[in-house]
Amino acid sequence: MNQEWHNRAISKLKTKEHSKRSATEIALRRVKSSGKSLLRAEDLKGTTPAAASKALARLAKQGVLTRVGKGLYFAPKDTLIGKSKPSETSIALKRLEGKTRPTGASAANILGLSTQMPARPQLIAYTSNPPKNAGAARIKLRRTSSPHPLPALEGALLEFIRARGATAETSSSESIRRLRELLTSQLTTSRLRSLREAALAEPPRVRAVLGALLAYADLPESLWEPLKTSLNPLTRFEFGLFAELPNAREWQAK
Repeated sequence: MNQEWHNRAISKLKTKEHSKRSATEIALRRVKSSGKSLLRAEDLKGTTPAAASKALARLAKQGVLTRVGKGLYFAPKDTLIGKSKPSETSIALKRLEGKTRPTGASAANILGLSTQMPARPQLIAYTSNPPKNAGAARIKLRRTSSPHPLPALEGALLEFIRARGATAETSSSESIRRLRELLTSQLTTSRLRSLREAALAEPPRVRAVLGALLAYADLPESLWEPLKTSLNPLTRFEFGLFAELPNAREWQAK
């Protein structure tokens, strides 16, 4: 019995030590390969949140990272004037990550439909308490009972649809062509499902336009059918730029 207990104890210690090394290695790889200098535990894929948090704290003690806020760490770089430091803007935007979406001209730029890069990034925040110091970013609040965190690309697409494509510099046909290519070549099935789920919490017009885009891109019916069935069949929507979609009328465009 004592030997069996001893073996289990040794096994647990080895597992714990391996987990510790794995999380730290993941953190180091992230620092070296991502090009992003601000990190949270959520950024470390392939390990548990607890292990990720401990790994980041461990690297901060070793001087590899600098703690700049609760759960937020910075990877400094050597410069001619010493170690680099994060800006207040970058810290604020990092804290809003997963709670914001690019909007306006910022959304169109991310989608490749505009060359304009706003001097002040335009964001929609899904939080009741955004950072007071967001630097140059222009942040608008949008109340929602069920925010769906999305990567910037998918968030930009939903915001672009909300604006009826008004911020595009490209023509309607070219904008639709580029968005179709984006949906079919840049987003995995998993990301498309997440986009669909987020869209189901959007106003009906956004659901209709996204559904029309997904169907026009010849994506599986299982991706867009839930959007179709969520619509009141008697309602017609103003599609704006998306009125040129070949299937716009099928998706209840005016």
